[in-house]
Amino acid sequence: MKHKWLVLIAAALIPMGAMAAESSSTTTAKPEGKGPTAEERRARMEACKADPEKCRAERQAMFEKHCAANPERCNAMKEKMAKRIEACKANPEKCRAERQARFEGLFKKADADGNGMISRAEAEKAMPRLARHFDLIDANKDGQITRDEIVTARKARFEQRRSSKPVPEPTKL
Repeated sequence: MKHKWLVLIAAALIPMGAMAAESSSTTTAKPEGKGPTAEERRARMEACKADPEKCRAERQAMFEKHCAANPERCNAMKEKMAKRIEACKANPEKCRAERQARFEGLFKKADADGNGMISRAEAEKAMPRLARHFDLIDANKDGQITRDEIVTARKARFEQRRSSKPVPEPTKL
């Protein structure tokens, strides 16, 4: 369980630019502080699909390197995450409700015209990560994303990840 959270934390903290530059031979120069290009992200995703264990190991190494360089920040973040995990174990419904409320707030903020749907332009302005996957999420291809389409896409992604991960062997105590 700890390993999963470390990988998730590493993915959140460490930009993929360095990893994409190592795995992609067609990198382009970017201004300092900018993330990977769309081409680099696609190449990285393909490389990770081919060898997910290698990607996990790279993310773990980058996380450890980051923590070695920033131990105070890393320890504070680990403590905060551990507290959050314990709180969610104690009251999972509260955490679920908080996530739902946050999602509703983000969706409402992104829906500039208030029609209950997010257009590509609204997504690009307010939710760039959503915009990158717009075509995948827009199931009916009407150029608008609804709450239901986002929920359906999340569930499909979760099931895909769940089915592609190897089942860990039980540990002996």
